[in-house]
Amino acid sequence: MTARGTGVRGFAKGKAFVINDFSRRNPFEGIPAGSILVAPAITLSDSAMIDFRKVVGMVTFEPDTDGDVCLLARGMGIPAITGVAEVSHRIVSGDRLLIRNLDVVINPDLETVMEFEELRAAASPQLRLDF
Repeated sequence: MTARGTGVRGFAKGKAFVINDFSRRNPFEGIPAGSILVAPAITLSDSAMIDFRKVVGMVTFEPDTDGDVCLLARGMGIPAITGVAEVSHRIVSGDRLLIRNLDVVINPDLETVMEFEELRAAASPQLRLDF
């Protein structure tokens, strides 16, 4: 399943780490390395609790009206997809996700992963800052 949103373009491949319960002291605690953070919304104040060394991308269900998610993603150099409420009930922690520009692909098949790798490899020279 693929959903299109808005946000910060880029490529990321990882497992979903879904946050639904914000009542805990630090709901972002225990994020495994290589995770794509999935939440209804992420604010700048949340960023103090997120270990961005372990996050390769972000997906939010609500639109980024304040620009917080895009600001965080650009600052951390990771892609972010926002406003994909239609898949909020489909993504669970541990799902394999691909972020491909402004699309998020949930549990992709092998053909989709291979296509993703080709697109990422083609984009890689454009993303490098070799002077």
